[in-house]
Amino acid sequence: MTDQGEKKVLVVDDSATMRMLITMTIKKSISGVSVIEALNGADAQDKLQSNKVDLVLTDVNMPKMNGWELVKWIRSSHSKDIPVVIITTEGAEEEIEEGKALGANAYITKPVKSQELKDTIQGLL
Repeated sequence: MTDQGEKKVLVVDDSATMRMLITMTIKKSISGVSVIEALNGADAQDKLQSNKVDLVLTDVNMPKMNGWELVKWIRSSHSKDIPVVIITTEGAEEEIEEGKALGANAYITKPVKSQELKDTIQGLL
């Protein structure tokens, strides 16, 4: 059983390198947070159904189920309250607006800056 103070963050990205970088940044810069990793939106659905998660960080462009579909699923089927952060190379204003319209709480563009990631996560937890 996890410590009541510990928060769980789900990192969803089809790139093993990105997952590793984001996970390392979280573990190094934020105490009391554990990380669960998912390879794509479909894998994230499985992880969300078997784990209580406090925050989701998701890439947009992934096979099987993309980030937009995952955000829609989280908001309609799973939890309206869980904070969702979109992490992607798509930095266009329309993309940001689309993500927020679907229910994303924040948007971070790649390359991910450690301080921005830390500040965003701490602000939403």
